[in-house]
Amino acid sequence: MTATDPGGPGADEELARHVARLTDEDRRHDRRLLWWELLAVLAVAALLTARALWLT
Repeated sequence: MTATDPGGPGADEELARHVARLTDEDRRHDRRLLWWELLAVLAVAALLTARALWLT
């Protein structure tokens, strides 16, 4: 954040931009985490399926 006074003109817009930037970063992180979780679930499902097929 810059040295804008908390009550000065433009402080609200600057805060809104900062929050929007953080929100975008969180969305990107959450999307990556979702793909990793999906990959892990699919890997476990594949292992369990292979194990079940091997045991029968």
